[in-house]
Amino acid sequence: MKPFNYLANAVRAPEIVAILARWGFEDLLLQLDTPPFLLRNLVRQRVAHLSPYERLRSALEELGPIFVKFGQILATRPDRLPEPLVLELKKLRSQVEAQSFDRIQPVLRKELGADIESFFEDFDSEPAAAGSLGQVYKARLRGTGQWVAVKVQRADIQKTVSADLEIIGWFARQLHSRVEELRPYNLPVLLQEAEKRLSEEMDYRNEANNAEIFSALHAGQSRIFAPFVHPRFSTRRLLVTDWVDGCAPDAVDLPAEAARELALLGGQAVFRQIVGTGFFHADPHTGNLLITEDRRICFLDWGQAGQTTEAMRFQLADLFAGITARDAGKVIRVARSMAVNSRRIDSVRLEKQVAYLLHKHREFGPSGAKIGSVGLEMLYIFGMNGIDVPPDYALLAKAVFCVEETARALDPDFDIHAVARPFIEQLEKERWSPANIARQTIFPLFSALQPIQQVPEILQRILQRVEDEDLRINMHHDGTERMEETFNASMNRLTTGIIVGSLIIGSSLVITTGVGPLLWGYPVIGILGFLVSAILGLYIIISSLRQHR
Repeated sequence: MKPFNYLANAVRAPEIVAILARWGFEDLLLQLDTPPFLLRNLVRQRVAHLSPYERLRSALEELGPIFVKFGQILATRPDRLPEPLVLELKKLRSQVEAQSFDRIQPVLRKELGADIESFFEDFDSEPAAAGSLGQVYKARLRGTGQWVAVKVQRADIQKTVSADLEIIGWFARQLHSRVEELRPYNLPVLLQEAEKRLSEEMDYRNEANNAEIFSALHAGQSRIFAPFVHPRFSTRRLLVTDWVDGCAPDAVDLPAEAARELALLGGQAVFRQIVGTGFFHADPHTGNLLITEDRRICFLDWGQAGQTTEAMRFQLADLFAGITARDAGKVIRVARSMAVNSRRIDSVRLEKQVAYLLHKHREFGPSGAKIGSVGLEMLYIFGMNGIDVPPDYALLAKAVFCVEETARALDPDFDIHAVARPFIEQLEKERWSPANIARQTIFPLFSALQPIQQVPEILQRILQRVEDEDLRINMHHDGTERMEETFNASMNRLTTGIIVGSLIIGSSLVITTGVGPLLWGYPVIGILGFLVSAILGLYIIISSLRQHR
């Protein structure tokens, strides 16, 4: 990432400083050695009634769509950020002014490879939605008359992302090196991971693949679906899907009984994805779900999707059982099995923090704590104690939290614990079923016995080679890989040195003879000998210095 400086960002830097100061981060800016002239005459707001996390969210929203997008991506890392901050970042919504169609049209034409009229009979030039990375338009396909949603990236988005990444990266490095309290969060590494996630989201082909995978895995679910993707139009910057009419869960007007039924259906759909298929929508908030007129649920925006393996699902069941039983020891044992590293941890401190969290949230359900919120806090405790879990667990916790919030928008009495229990019980039955035990134990045992069956044949081949006096033992000594290369280089230098010495002696003898032809009164052969000797000697000196630098 390019180094940041205020002169190269003379327009954007004062704007960012002004926004951060306006939201109460002036002390933080002073710790970053911000030039004093940028802090003069700034408007300060009265924000003492807001928490630092609320002020940060407000500042990100004012800083623009790329900062908002980064905040949304960071919200998927509850194992690295405090739960209150993650909850604030989850509230980020891009209020982006739509780009004019004149700017979007060249991008659309380039991705289609032809004029818009060649593929669409009708195309509404007013965007139906405008996000930080792209805009969605309603159109009708030529020939079939099918109404579709055309999602196209904003013009010059790559340039905007690159410029803001430079600024975000500079702030992350400065905060990490100068603010001791923020060092445990390792902001530069977090932002590198967020940058990778942003790059994936900017390739609409990933979103198309995720939607198609979901549709294939849930082909038998008539009331749960994703918009059909038209692959012939899908490119890195363009995505075309069927248009779906519907309302967001928090805006739909339904009788109480129907709303409760839809909340239950949505909760079951998410847990079926997590526990059943292992492929799930990572951000099922109200903006990414639609309730259709025939009371079906459509999952939109597949830019973020998570995956769980069979082993991860079993660990999830154990973790769920440990949390609901408030067994801190079991939770820690499961966390160790989930870890992708093997660092030594302070078990006593970890158990105290986990036990405190479980005692703090004594009840789950409508009148108690949200399981998703407890999961976010739990992952943060794991991360701060050196237990790094796969990123998909963080996406899973976020998905559970989102579906819990969304379902309660339909049914305030929604109990996700009751929804999850049948799926966890079914998972446990599958885990300890005779068929699965046989697959996990007997079959691997047979696989391990197969090499043993080959031992007599291997011994026979060895004895045959001993009898034929054709047995060789190859030995390798570590650390000697460069010995041959070093020896050859030394011999080359020695040989060159001998040649140089011989040339100098021979040239000296020729110089004294005065044999023609002459140059400046000296034999030409002698002068050439000295010249070649000087060149070779200089070569030896330079190569020796470069070798031992």
